[in-house]
Amino acid sequence: MEKQNNYVVNGGLKLPIGYRFRPTDEELVVHYLKRKVFGLPLPASIIPELDVFQSHPLGLPGDMKEKKRYFFSNIRNESAIASDGKCKIAAGSGYWKPVGKNRQILASGTKQVVGIRKTLIFCEGKRGHETKTQWVMHQYHLVAIATITNLTQPVFKMVIIGDWVVYRIFQRKKKPKKRGVVSSNNLNITKNSHKNQLQFIDFSVIEADQTDLLGPPPQPALSCSSEITADELSPSVLDQEETSA
Repeated sequence: MEKQNNYVVNGGLKLPIGYRFRPTDEELVVHYLKRKVFGLPLPASIIPELDVFQSHPLGLPGDMKEKKRYFFSNIRNESAIASDGKCKIAAGSGYWKPVGKNRQILASGTKQVVGIRKTLIFCEGKRGHETKTQWVMHQYHLVAIATITNLTQPVFKMVIIGDWVVYRIFQRKKKPKKRGVVSSNNLNITKNSHKNQLQFIDFSVIEADQTDLLGPPPQPALSCSSEITADELSPSVLDQEETSA
């Protein structure tokens, strides 16, 4: 039997130089999560097991150079869910808050729903006085479509299979704020004013009787300051990735 490669070191992912682990949503659910749920051999021992709700994202194991980190977790063993069921508490400094709608993961061949992805963001501080961070979590569940036949018409319902989930955790890059917008009309006026300033007539070489025909020398136009309006970026709602990251 061929020996399976193990890339988990000290509870985190450690790949050889030049290698990257960049699975799609479908690959992550079908080839890793599904096999984990049913106890089948994985393509590689590359995703460690960890309760991600026990630590601040910065304290999670693994190589910080990897932009995205992946973890298996058994939801039966995870930290307690908040009393209102809307957020999961992380140790000490904050909590993960669900945002947006769940996204269905489809199999590329059959277009059948094989999983769902939930999105959460990490908030520092206590609820009501929290600060949203750039940390994002994708939580994947394996699902199947069940048919309820004891009704007048069959009803199809999506159910979660197993207790294992897989997480993708990454940090978004902050978008730089726009400094301002310069009006094109003002730019044209400014350019024209510079042209006027460069035009001149040497009246010292023109006879006196010709100066009346030419009129007085042109005066430089008053420069017009450019109008700049500040435009602050509002934080984007994390309904989808793909960032992705």
